[in-house]
Amino acid sequence: MKLGNSVMPVAVALAVGVVAGAGFGLAYAEAQQAAPAYVLVSGRVLDEDGLAAYGEAAGPPAQAAGIEVLARGDASTVQVVEGEWPFDGFVVVERFRSMDDFLSFWQSPGYQQAIELREGKIELDFVIAVEGVPDS
Repeated sequence: MKLGNSVMPVAVALAVGVVAGAGFGLAYAEAQQAAPAYVLVSGRVLDEDGLAAYGEAAGPPAQAAGIEVLARGDASTVQVVEGEWPFDGFVVVERFRSMDDFLSFWQSPGYQQAIELREGKIELDFVIAVEGVPDS
């Protein structure tokens, strides 16, 4: 079967569109299925005035990783409904786009430098991350 001159470009464009669309669709589906990461931080501020440099250094890479602060407060705002909460100081709950995004942020050279800026200004009890349920 012979394709006319006007049909061939349409067939090529259609084939390219299908392949490109499939690739975009797969990338979109993977992004939609990525589970968020939730991070819980507990600690005490030792030098609030000294934290400005840390905030300036940590902010941009955290925002690039999709950070959202969901909750923050001091230990008086924690409602222990079972068990014990032996910590005083602050509690922060953060959400990142995914565990990969969170870990890439945490391990990045920019954030590692920011950690040095917070030394002696914050005493941490823990930082834990857990993968959430993917959006459906």
